[in-house]
Amino acid sequence: MTKEADAMVHDFTLVYALDSDMGSQEDVLRQLAGSDCADVSVGWGRPGHVGLAFSRKADDSDAAVTLAMAQAAQALPGAVLVRADGV
Repeated sequence: MTKEADAMVHDFTLVYALDSDMGSQEDVLRQLAGSDCADVSVGWGRPGHVGLAFSRKADDSDAAVTLAMAQAAQALPGAVLVRADGV
């Protein structure tokens, strides 16, 4: 069996406060679509915040969350993580 087959799916949500220079919701969606976060489900709650719901395969939840946070930081520079749910 391969290591990929042994990996579990981890579901979690990362909520970010967006930088004021981030642009519109469409701009944020465009940035995410062109990144390693293209598989994320996006939710809009409080103004200036975005929720990113991930369902990622990884050996453990820490690995899945750490990778997702790094990818989100690249896709949404200046965004600040305010909450992580399901981790």
